[in-house]
Amino acid sequence: MLLKDIHFLMESFHNITGLPIRYYYNEQLVRMLPDVPPYLDPVGKVLPFLAQDEHAVSYHVSEDFLFYGIISNEGSAEEFVLGPGYYTPLTKNHLSKIMIHSTISYQHSTVFAEFITKIPLISFEGFLNSLCFFNFALTRKRITVEKLLMTGNQFNSFKEEIKNTMSKNFFENDTELTFHNTYTLEQQIIEFVRTGDVKRLKDLFENSVRGKGGLVAKDALRQEKNIFIASVTLVTRAAIEGGLDIETAYHLSDTYIQQSESLSRLDTLSFLRQQMVFDFAERVAMSEIPENATFITIECIQRIKKNINSNIFVRKIASDLGVSASYISRRFTEDMGMNLSNYIQKIKMEEAKKLLAFSDKPLSEISNYLSFSSQSYFQNQFKKYAGETPLQYRNSFRNRT
Repeated sequence: MLLKDIHFLMESFHNITGLPIRYYYNEQLVRMLPDVPPYLDPVGKVLPFLAQDEHAVSYHVSEDFLFYGIISNEGSAEEFVLGPGYYTPLTKNHLSKIMIHSTISYQHSTVFAEFITKIPLISFEGFLNSLCFFNFALTRKRITVEKLLMTGNQFNSFKEEIKNTMSKNFFENDTELTFHNTYTLEQQIIEFVRTGDVKRLKDLFENSVRGKGGLVAKDALRQEKNIFIASVTLVTRAAIEGGLDIETAYHLSDTYIQQSESLSRLDTLSFLRQQMVFDFAERVAMSEIPENATFITIECIQRIKKNINSNIFVRKIASDLGVSASYISRRFTEDMGMNLSNYIQKIKMEEAKKLLAFSDKPLSEISNYLSFSSQSYFQNQFKKYAGETPLQYRNSFRNRT
C-alpha cells in the first residue's frame, strides 16, 4: 500500500472511531494520530506484550483495563497499534495509576488527562470490532471478534469445567436457592436460544453489529461481570421457554455466574459469555429430542433443520439413511409423538416466525425461501399454525417489543 493511502486510512479510522492509532515501520514510529509527543503516550509499556503475540492481529488489555490492538501487515515491516480504548469514564485515581504504570511524569498530568479523556468510551467488544475493521481495510483479510477471543485466550472452552461444577452442584444442592441500543440484538439472541437454533446464533455472532450497553458499574471489570449476569438471566429464561428443564437451567445459570465472578480478564469474560449462550442453545436443541430417541430420529431432525429452506421429502431422507420411507416415518412418530410431515411443517413455521419478527423481508421472499409452492399457500398454512396471518404476527410481535 502506498504511504499516502496508509495516511488516508489512518486518518479515516481515527476520525470515525476517535481511537489513537500508530504506524510503525521496522519497529520505528512513523506517525501517530492524534499527534501527541511520545512522553504522553501510554503505549510503551504494552508494546512488549503486543509484540510477543505471533498472530497477525491481536489485542492486549492492560492492568488498568485499557484496550490495545496490533495489526502486522504480513510480508512487510509495517505494524499498526490501536488504542488505548476504555469503557468506563476515567477517574482522577485511575488516571494517576495509568500515569504511574506508564512512567509518565506527574508534571504532564494536565496535558495527559486532556489527551486520554478525549478518547470516546468504547466497549471491549466494540474495540475488537474496530480492530477487525481496520485489519480488513488494510489487508482485505477478514477476522471475527470470536476468532480474536479464541486466539487471545489460553483455552478452547469452559464447557468441561462448567459441566463438572454443575454436576457437583446438583449433588450438593437438594433445593433451589434461589443493554441500551442492544435491544434488537438481545431479542434475536433470546429467540435463537429459545428455539435452540445454534447455527443462526453462530451467524449472528459472526456478522452482527454490536450495540452499546448502558453503564452499570464504576470499573470495567465489574461492568463486564454485571452485563454477564444480566445476559445469563435473559438466556436462562429463554432456554426454559424453549423446553429446557427448569432445574437444569437454574443450576447452569448459577454455575456460569460463579465462573464469571472468578475471572479477572475482560476478554475471558467476553469469551465465557459467548460460550454460555451457545451452551444454553445447544441444550435446548437437545431437549427437543427424547433421551431414548433412535439414531434415525436424531438424523431426521438434524437434516430437517439443516435443509429448512429446501423442499424436504421423507423418501429422500430415507434414501440417504438407507431405510424405507415407511420405517423412518414409523420410528419418528414413535419417538416424537408426531408424524414427520407435521414436524417439518412446524420447523418451517417457526423459521417463518423468526424471519417475520427480525427482518423486513416481504412475504413472497419468505415463502420462496422456505420452499412453499405459493405465497397464498404459505399464508394459509401459517394462519393454521399460528392462529393469525403472517402480517398480523409481524405487527403484533413488533407492538409487543
